[in-house]
Amino acid sequence: MNEVLKVLIVDDEPLALEYMEHLLTAVEGIQIAGRCRSGREALVELQRQPIDLMFLDIQMPGLNGLDVVKRCQNDVMPAVVFATAYDEYAVRAFDANAVDYLLKPFEGERVLEAVARAKDRLLSVALQSGKEAAVAAIAGLEGGAELLGGEVQERPTRLPIKDGAHTHLVELESIEWIDAAGDYMCVHAGNQTYILRSTMKELEKKLSSEFVRIHRSTIVNLNKVRSVDAIPKGECLLHLDNEVSLKVSRNYRSAVQDLMG
Repeated sequence: MNEVLKVLIVDDEPLALEYMEHLLTAVEGIQIAGRCRSGREALVELQRQPIDLMFLDIQMPGLNGLDVVKRCQNDVMPAVVFATAYDEYAVRAFDANAVDYLLKPFEGERVLEAVARAKDRLLSVALQSGKEAAVAAIAGLEGGAELLGGEVQERPTRLPIKDGAHTHLVELESIEWIDAAGDYMCVHAGNQTYILRSTMKELEKKLSSEFVRIHRSTIVNLNKVRSVDAIPKGECLLHLDNEVSLKVSRNYRSAVQDLMG
């Protein structure tokens, strides 16, 4: 990890952005890499440059903070500190799983503590990735998947995903893309994100030929790609519905070569 942390601040309130930037500029080893007023701006910025740490407001119009985490590709996902005005139940969920949370209104001392926690997380390769921690926090907050173990039985056209005592049978053709977060897979289908306990290798065996790897931890359904943009360093961006953009690394570009003509 670099000695200087590149930080992105995301909040729809201008005064909150200014207040957070004011607090962070006083912290040694911090570089403010950008300020975003919406979840959509944040997703664009995360694709544009590498970010180490993101202070992310939850309650924003349009794409909220949880939506940003769900739609962000794992390979560009930084460590996340949530800012929230939620009640104690939500705070406990974040406290158990996320890098940190800031309960509004917060003081400068709490920001310092959050930065210190983020540095510890980024320095320790044994801990969860920022995406995995954030995904676990979402599952805890929303009462989503219980993240239980057990292998998924192979099905020809549907993917079974356990959610506590309930099992979703997700049609493969409805799945748009899949993101790995440690031993959890984030399966994006329509407007839903399902959390599946599985490795990438195990899941690939259960998918049809339309699903290809485009990054070390990202799989996409080629039938869901609407357009392709070439970007520097031999990479490209795939644009799907719901304003999702996925980066294809140079090593996997051959998998989507037919889409580019």
